[in-house]
Amino acid sequence: MKQTIRFGRVFGVEIGANWSLLVLILLVAHGLSTVVLPALAPGQSTTAYWTAGAVCGLLIAGSLLLHELAHSVVAVRAGLPVERITLWMLGGASVLGGEPASARAAFRIAAAGPLSSLGLGLAAGCGALALSALGAPELIVSSTWWLGSINVVLAVFNLLPGNPLDGGRILRAILWWRTGDPDRAEIGAARAGRVLGVVVTALGFAQWLSGQFAGLWLILVGLLIGTVAASESRAARMRVALGQIRVADVMAEPGVVAHDAMTVDQFLAGIVPGLPEAAYPVVDLDGRAAGTVELHSLVGIRRSLAPSTRIAEVRTPLEDVPLAQPTDLVADLAVRMRQDALALVTESDHRLVGVVSRRDVARLVQGAPLRPTGQEPYPA
Repeated sequence: MKQTIRFGRVFGVEIGANWSLLVLILLVAHGLSTVVLPALAPGQSTTAYWTAGAVCGLLIAGSLLLHELAHSVVAVRAGLPVERITLWMLGGASVLGGEPASARAAFRIAAAGPLSSLGLGLAAGCGALALSALGAPELIVSSTWWLGSINVVLAVFNLLPGNPLDGGRILRAILWWRTGDPDRAEIGAARAGRVLGVVVTALGFAQWLSGQFAGLWLILVGLLIGTVAASESRAARMRVALGQIRVADVMAEPGVVAHDAMTVDQFLAGIVPGLPEAAYPVVDLDGRAAGTVELHSLVGIRRSLAPSTRIAEVRTPLEDVPLAQPTDLVADLAVRMRQDALALVTESDHRLVGVVSRRDVARLVQGAPLRPTGQEPYPA
């Protein structure tokens, strides 16, 4: 099942949604139609409640999109490219193509989202009051008021001081401004996020034990906050450990390279027996990087199909492979690699010049405590 559906671009930013966003819309529609709206606007038909609930669910998704677009617009104005926005069940995420140049820029980008949610909430609240004064149906007034209230709650919750919430990003910007060190500021904000995750999870358990089903939602949110904060803390500590080491300092020669036109049999025949790598670079007919091929994906191909299956049919496409240029920082590449076994180092025209494996990065991190500040990495 495809995890993310792409909807197109808004202001040049690619917009997508994880399938779990549909779960959020359905939960909102169900909760409003069966509990909230019957209490706020009694006497309506079941169809009317469900229609209003479904519309509110869609508008909540729209509110999340506007929240993320606010981050993105401010980021673009600060000179940062925005790669994509992805919405999912617990909110959204804007993926920036770099780091803000200053603490002030980071503060503005982080604050833009909660301010947009607060603005939407106040606008919806004023709209509900105006609709009520004009004698609009009670169901419409109640739905509009609920939308406003939820957006205000989202704004306030997002301002809690801990990563990965916007409040954590704001805290990081403040710590960055005070210390002058963005990575150590990230570690501090991530530490606050881990504490916040524990607190939110504990509150969720307390609600659940008292018979409130909403406590399960808080437990889920708290666990997510703690998990992401821990991951961001590890990434920040890695950046501190790797310092200013460049990709050119650690990249290796490509070694065995697969070609799109090769068959699986031809490629496997060129691998050194007993010394296989987890992944290998792939180039096209012009010698430009085309992706990677993982050894486990080749092992799974039936022997009868190996002579007729081309590498181009089984490789991971270039857009899904972490890329770097020789002048990039290894610390930045390490974050992009995540669970990928291999990163490709290319020139601006995508000509392959080297590779960096996850093992190379791990060796650098392990050796960091032994390396004096400013010393070049040990030879690969």
